[in-house]
Amino acid sequence: MIFLILVFTVTPFRADRVEIINKDGERIVYLHGGVEIKQDGTNITCRKAQLNETKGIVLLEDSVQIKDNMGEIKANTATYFLKERFSVLKGNVELISENQIIYSDSLEYDGAKRFIRMFGNIILEDRKNKVVAYGTEGWYDLKEETGRLMKGPKLELSRQDKSPIIIHAREFLLKNKENNCYGYDSVMAIIDSITLFCDTISFDIKTHRGSITKPLVVEKKNELKGISGEFVLKDKTIDYFKVKSGIAHYWAEDGSQNIIEGESIAVLFKEGRAFQVRVEGKPKGKLYPKEKKEGATD
Repeated sequence: MIFLILVFTVTPFRADRVEIINKDGERIVYLHGGVEIKQDGTNITCRKAQLNETKGIVLLEDSVQIKDNMGEIKANTATYFLKERFSVLKGNVELISENQIIYSDSLEYDGAKRFIRMFGNIILEDRKNKVVAYGTEGWYDLKEETGRLMKGPKLELSRQDKSPIIIHAREFLLKNKENNCYGYDSVMAIIDSITLFCDTISFDIKTHRGSITKPLVVEKKNELKGISGEFVLKDKTIDYFKVKSGIAHYWAEDGSQNIIEGESIAVLFKEGRAFQVRVEGKPKGKLYPKEKKEGATD
């Protein structure tokens, strides 16, 4: 038998079995099997629930699902606050919206503001831009498609037929609607054979252009550093790095070492390898020929 009851005359509840008791001056409703709760465009289902009518709080258990016009959230258990339309979900949490999929150990969802806070083993997939972020703590605004991940997160930018670009930072700001991502403090990015270290990084996922502060670019034994810089991807691989107030250390094929300084230094890449260096503004350099071993002949 299915029971349908109305709480506060506006919120309908449906379940296979309903028990109502008064405990310590509070009215408690126990819902068992096929539980369904509807409230102002929000639909909640689970297998077992306990409603405190007096406080307006519902404890949800087993196959919890919350749906509204922004998407749906699944979890093992949840606490739902009726008046605030606020929920705390725990255990195998999965949120699916139009452009994002978010996994976490626990999650707080403000249904009125469409705002979430995430905790523990977070995976945030931006399906539109093919970007996946990993972290342990963060927040996300579903309306603005903007979020932040803290405590040493990682970002992966997918590339067809290539390994992803991987970026580590102390913190990330994601503006998925604008196709931009920002990394702050102790940034390290891996792009093919290139490792980039910098203080901050910003990257436009659509134009494949990025800007960096205090960069150090390392490719095998070659290095490029400056006070600020930019880079561009072409065909999903590095086209060039350019820095201001820069210095470059690179090794030629004959084994000689070159050190170049200038107001602007650009390193051009071909097939993921540096092949040309361009210097502008007060250029100066040093060449250190390869040392010949004693007794060696030309």
